Amino acid sequence: MAAAGKKNDDALSNFLTVAKLGVKKAGESLKTMSASAIRLEVISAGIAPTARLSEVAGNPEDLMVGIYIGVTGEMPGHALLVFPYASALLLVDMITGCPVGSTKHVDEMEQSVLQEVGNILTSSYLNAFSDFYKCSLLPSPPSFAVDMAAAVIDSVLLNTGCFEEDTISVVTKFAGVKGSLRGFFMYIPEVMTTIREEAA
Repeated sequence: MAAAGKKNDDALSNFLTVAKLGVKKAGESLKTMSASAIRLEVISAGIAPTARLSEVAGNPEDLMVGIYIGVTGEMPGHALLVFPYASALLLVDMITGCPVGSTKHVDEMEQSVLQEVGNILTSSYLNAFSDFYKCSLLPSPPSFAVDMAAAVIDSVLLNTGCFEEDTISVVTKFAGVKGSLRGFFMYIPEVMTTIREEAA
């Protein structure tokens, strides 16, 4: 029992280390597109049951913005970054330098901004996982959705066919002079052999 607990602690420590590396890379990339300074911070990183992913970001019926990226390579899977809708609007204001409350809805321009943020953050996390676990992860172009949390996440699961019972989950804080918000990154692996071997 003690040995199992030690392995779990080591695995969680590894996820946190990788998440922090990913956030550092993402923060550096965001500087090039943001009109104001934005600081990224990992709130938590670990494993969540895939069947309950719609609860990770809050109420499954809450309106969410989701950026999805399919991943091929040695640890294929499905990356998803979600923001509560109000947080996504605030993030657009933070990135563009507009006064808080300027962004009222998500149109083509706002979608482009959020999609690029999702692409940067997801790619940074995937690169960090790839470097840490010595495996190749090849992301596809991002796709975008606005819907209830359960619908956004379920649509990903329905398209995966086969996926693991556990999902890597990272909660990230975006903070700037205009406010702060949280984004929820999830990686749903089709196979977790590499991670399990590393954790053991």
